[in-house]
Amino acid sequence: MSTIDINSELTQKSLDSKQTESVSKADSSSNSRIWTNTQKISFRVAFIYFLLLCLPTYTAFYKHLFGLEFSKITYHDFQSIVAFWPPQFILIESEEGVFGLFNYINLFLVFVVALVGGGIWTLLDKKAINYSKLYYWIRVLARYRLAYGMVGWGLKKAFPMQMVYPTVGMLNTSFVDMAEKKLYWSHVGVSFEYTVFLGFAEIIPGLLLLNRKTSVLGAALAAVVTFNICIANHAYDAGVAVPAAYFALIGTFIAWYDLPKIWNLVVNEIDIQPYRYYPTFTEKWERNLRTGTKLVFNTLFVPVAAGLWAYGFFNGNNYNIPSTPGLKDSKGYYDVTSYKLNNKLIPYTPSDSLRWQDATLEAWSSLSYRTNRGAIVDRMIGYSPLRVKGDKKNTKLNQVNTQDSDKLAKQKRNRDLGVTRWEVGGMAGERRYFFYKTDTVNHVLNLQNKNKNHEDEKQVLHYSRPTPDRIILKGTNEFKDSIEVVLDRNHKKYPLLEGRRKAISF
Repeated sequence: MSTIDINSELTQKSLDSKQTESVSKADSSSNSRIWTNTQKISFRVAFIYFLLLCLPTYTAFYKHLFGLEFSKITYHDFQSIVAFWPPQFILIESEEGVFGLFNYINLFLVFVVALVGGGIWTLLDKKAINYSKLYYWIRVLARYRLAYGMVGWGLKKAFPMQMVYPTVGMLNTSFVDMAEKKLYWSHVGVSFEYTVFLGFAEIIPGLLLLNRKTSVLGAALAAVVTFNICIANHAYDAGVAVPAAYFALIGTFIAWYDLPKIWNLVVNEIDIQPYRYYPTFTEKWERNLRTGTKLVFNTLFVPVAAGLWAYGFFNGNNYNIPSTPGLKDSKGYYDVTSYKLNNKLIPYTPSDSLRWQDATLEAWSSLSYRTNRGAIVDRMIGYSPLRVKGDKKNTKLNQVNTQDSDKLAKQKRNRDLGVTRWEVGGMAGERRYFFYKTDTVNHVLNLQNKNKNHEDEKQVLHYSRPTPDRIILKGTNEFKDSIEVVLDRNHKKYPLLEGRRKAISF
């Protein structure tokens, strides 16, 4: 070995020794700091509270986790891992869902448990000087829990699948017939750029939280963003107000450690001598374990998860949009020029419960029409997490049969009937939505109602297209009556869409 090599090695050892000595001094300083009784009691309660918030406390999470088939893993699986909900001791069903206003009670019940646990801990532990080590580790747990959750939530918008572009059917449905959440999501989805921006507003705080040096900034941003989400969810009855508030609480807890020092520095203009506890890993295997754990989980829940979301978005696995192509070049809004029922011509009247008043076709295999006949509203909107209570008898409020597109896709079955509830959910009024399978050889459409409450409604219609803008349908409707419908495309303009791009006149 050369003299230069020996000197380099000695220099490196000296640097490592100084760094270890510096860290050890920081540990010693932090460990010798004496906390007041109020600080110790407050910490005990906070530790138990945020430990319960950061660990999944319901068995369904673990059944799903240990039942994963890694050969069939999808972005839904990653999302279910990072987006688990706060403890649910009591589920109060209401029109707002199980995460409505009343269900903040669970956050208070967790606090009551933490108070009791903190009191018992105080009685049993009389010798502790401080809890610097535990404070460090609970912040680490909270930091990674919030980081992965923020990235997971953000990816749903960075690859716009949560708030999708309004469908033709939605654009021809009156505002008064849309649930608040449907209205909110549809109007955000009009702007692709804004939806992506919202995604990165959640992803960036998550990435900052993964680095210890930027974690306070990430926590503060996450708290602000999720508190805004909480308010928006209350304003539009969107269903995830409580989980958003729960994320805001975790972000505030992480940032709280440095807030007094930042306040004194910025507001009171006092020089601050920062103090922190960092664990020392003297053994090589400890350092390797720490690095390996961070590398594995950060890789799984950031680039791998992003890759799966990207694959789903660009390869027809959008969880809110069907992927089966519809009739070629048929997308649009149609006037019902003629309608025959059992060979009898039925003139247009808004009071008729059978005659179609208009019709819409999407780029995918979806046909809807409006008629004067109500239906039981499907309260599921998109892939909403509202309906988690396993009460299959509940049909009036929050239905439990969530979308199962992921399950169907894994079984190599048509996934489209599992994503139909974005179109149907939260839509009152008189528009009925049907999924159809196309027999292009015999020119037949096999239709099934997308509303889970009316899934027994089926139609078989032969189609012909004498012109690109005319479609003639003949066959039997859901009541086994013979119908013949002539549809003529109406090239409508939608100010909501067109006006966002350039000034137009009508």
